[in-house]
Amino acid sequence: MVKAKLLVVDAESNESVHSMLAEQGYQVHLARTPEDTVLSILEGEPEVVIWSEGLDHLTEWQRVKTVLESRKPFLSLSTKWSTNTKRTSPERDVQLSLDETTPVTSAEGLISRLESLALQPAENQHFYTKVGNKLRRIDLADVRYIQVEGKYSAIQLESRQYHVKASLKDLLLILASKDFVRVSRNFVVNLNHINHIDVYQSTVHIGGEDVPVSRTYKENLMKNVRLL
Repeated sequence: MVKAKLLVVDAESNESVHSMLAEQGYQVHLARTPEDTVLSILEGEPEVVIWSEGLDHLTEWQRVKTVLESRKPFLSLSTKWSTNTKRTSPERDVQLSLDETTPVTSAEGLISRLESLALQPAENQHFYTKVGNKLRRIDLADVRYIQVEGKYSAIQLESRQYHVKASLKDLLLILASKDFVRVSRNFVVNLNHINHIDVYQSTVHIGGEDVPVSRTYKENLMKNVRLL
């Protein structure tokens, strides 16, 4: 039985964790750099992020960690990791799964926490952007598409557009949702708002507008749509 998709973030490539989780039936992707992590979130659509505690003191990883903690089920993997997979009593498994802020030290604890996450309902996804002197809440489900130009982005909703100072790297972390797919260098679209896809003109039609699909990302788009 295939279980949840997991993203293991570890610059030192912890193959023992990767192998153990794969043996347990999880779909596992290993990310070794901040850039690889960002792309894996959008294109791989992991359901849980497993973070190596050894990255906490590295400056280039701090921003990535902050965003990941706020967007997905996030489990920290201790540097004192043990590969012991022997299960103990049910009561101990429950204790291990309750405190999700403490880094996991063993395979037993990691599996227990993953199993407990599978029983928890998903939270509503949203973010806030500054409009004047207010912070306006935007639900991810309402976002039709986003056009990115350098460090600035235009977030398109049905009734209006929000301009924010955010790079594509930042947005890919915020849009850590299976509903969003990158279709070109500068566009990310919400699959739920696509009216039709023009395979000959290489565009997706959303809310009366045509969004271009580049050759590089066309295959990625088609992998994420249900075709009969």
